[in-house]
Amino acid sequence: MHKLTLFFSIILVSLSGVAQNNMLQLGDTARAEYPYIFPILGDKAHEQGFDLPLPAGIMVNYFYAVQDIAIPDIAVGFNDGILPEIPLTDITRLIEFEEVRATAYTVNVRPDLWVLPFLNVYGIFGKTWSQSNVKISYPFTLNTVAKLEGASYGLGVTGASGIGKYFFVLDGNWVWTMLTNFEEPVKSRVFSFRLGRAFPVGKNEKSNVAFWVGGMRVRMGGITEGTITLGEVIPEEGWNRRDEIVDEYYIWYDNADPLKQAAADKVLTPIVESIGAANGDGIVHYKITKKPVQEWNMIIGGQYQINKVWQLRAEGGVIGNRKSFLFSVN
Repeated sequence: MHKLTLFFSIILVSLSGVAQNNMLQLGDTARAEYPYIFPILGDKAHEQGFDLPLPAGIMVNYFYAVQDIAIPDIAVGFNDGILPEIPLTDITRLIEFEEVRATAYTVNVRPDLWVLPFLNVYGIFGKTWSQSNVKISYPFTLNTVAKLEGASYGLGVTGASGIGKYFFVLDGNWVWTMLTNFEEPVKSRVFSFRLGRAFPVGKNEKSNVAFWVGGMRVRMGGITEGTITLGEVIPEEGWNRRDEIVDEYYIWYDNADPLKQAAADKVLTPIVESIGAANGDGIVHYKITKKPVQEWNMIIGGQYQINKVWQLRAEGGVIGNRKSFLFSVN
């Protein structure tokens, strides 16, 4: 069930690019006829002396992130491979997590189109590899590690404008990711803003470097349901400690009130007994509510525009619970 703690990894494919800042002062560009259909009103902006970015593009991104996840509600069912599957039981008050930390790596492709001079729309198609590290502290101690992967797809919109010599970018996107062992795609919503400035490089008016600061907010679909085997989430260290885990559990169980014992007997007791028997074939059916421990974090980044066709970009999440790194070729 602990693979669910990796739900946040779908955000890694949803990061959008920063607007290309090729605006020139009025009168700095020739009044040649604008050759493209998009963006709409691009010819009017061109007539006013603005050197617009090329209307269509494609970006390839690599992204890494690590973040803590909160699980406010969890229900579990269990099938030891012999007995019929046990219905879901709410164990929110029976189990405590010391830490739920998710790490993910993503590669994605983002085709985009400038619909208006200040408005860009794009698609997202990516692949994510994730790992969760979960520390259970109660009613027994156990560290679990789970890995999964999935494909993502989504769409987004970017608005860009200028304030004097500075540019301002607002971005929002929606992403659906089908992760291993999840019954339904996980949905995410990402909002971000960036404020920065571009500086020319040498005498090439089409080349510049830009730097920015901003913030990012991540929100996720609340409930996820799926299945996983004990063998997939309990590492060798856990199996080596199985007698200790069983002893810890029954010390708690013997001192628990009858209501907690009754709830534990439905699912925790058979799980612990399977661990004690070194049986990793048991199937855990889970349904959890999850969210990032912290929705917002600060980002800083920079871009080198080689020319109007090629840009290289890097961005990091440096302040906040979520730490991240992005590298893009556009």
